[in-house]
Amino acid sequence: MEEEIGLTDAQDTLIIMHRDAHFGGNFPLMIEYYEKGGKGVNEEFDLERIKELALLEKEMNQNLAGTLLSGADAEKVASARDAYNTLRDLYESESPYSKHPKLIADLILSEQEDPDEEIQAIVKEKGSIVNALVDLVHSENFHDALFPGYGKAPALAAKCLGLIGDKKGIITLFESLNGEDFFNEEIALKALKSIGEPAKEFLLRVLHARPVTSDNEKAALALIQFKEDPQVQKTALEMLEEPTVRNNPLLPVYLSLIFEETKDSALQKRFRELLEDAATPKTLRREMEMVAKSFAKGTKE
Repeated sequence: MEEEIGLTDAQDTLIIMHRDAHFGGNFPLMIEYYEKGGKGVNEEFDLERIKELALLEKEMNQNLAGTLLSGADAEKVASARDAYNTLRDLYESESPYSKHPKLIADLILSEQEDPDEEIQAIVKEKGSIVNALVDLVHSENFHDALFPGYGKAPALAAKCLGLIGDKKGIITLFESLNGEDFFNEEIALKALKSIGEPAKEFLLRVLHARPVTSDNEKAALALIQFKEDPQVQKTALEMLEEPTVRNNPLLPVYLSLIFEETKDSALQKRFRELLEDAATPKTLRREMEMVAKSFAKGTKE
C-alpha cells in the first residue's frame, strides 16, 4: 500500500508526526513555517519532501496519518498535543501559585533560539524556581523534539540554573553530562562553571571517588572548565601520576586537557615526566604531547 501511494520510509512517518504534533495536522501551516525558518525546523526533514507529501495527501483526499501512523505513533502525537494544551491552560489560571509554571511555559513555548527575555524573567526568581527548572531538565518528554519546545527546553533550563547559581542545580547539571547531545552538554558544562566554587568542590569529590567509573570521567570533563584553578591542576596531575588512571580510556585525556593553559613550571615539569614515562600508554602520550606544546610561555615558580 505504501509503495502504491508513493510513501517511502520511516522519515515520512516522522514528518507526519511532526506535522500533527506542532502544526495541528495542517500541511500548509507547516510548509509556511519551514519556508520562513524557525526554532522548530527539523534539519533532517527535506522541505521538498514535505511539499510532496502535502500534494499526495490532497490528491488522495485522505489524511496520511491514518495510513502511516501506528497506534503507538498516534498515542505519542496525542501526548505531545496534550502537553501543548496543558501549557496553554496555565495562561487561563488566575492562581497566585501559577507564576512559576507560567514562566516555565514561556521558556518552553518561546520561538526564539535564545529567549533572553524569558530567561531573565526566570533568573529573577532565583532559588525559588530551581526545583521547577530541575524537573524540566529531567523531563523525558521535553527532551523529545515532538513535544513543545522541540526538545530544546531542558537545555534552556540548564542555562537558567547556571545563571541563577544555586548549588541545588549541581547534581542535575552533572547528571545531564551523558554524551548524547554535544550542544546540551556544552550548556551544562558552562552552567556548572557559572555556579562556581560549590560546583568545583562537588566535581573534585566525584573525581576522587573509587572505584573509577564514568562519573569520574564526567567530573574530569567538567573540571576542564576550571582549568585555571591551581587546586584543580594539582589534583588532576596527582591522578595522572597513578598508572591505573593513565590506563583508563577517557579519564586521563580529560585530566590532561586541564593543563592546556598552566603556567606553573613545576607542574609542567611533572607533566612532561609523565609524558616520557614508559608506563604511559602510547595513545595517551599523543594527547599529552599536544597539551605540552600548548603550555604558556610564561611560568611561575
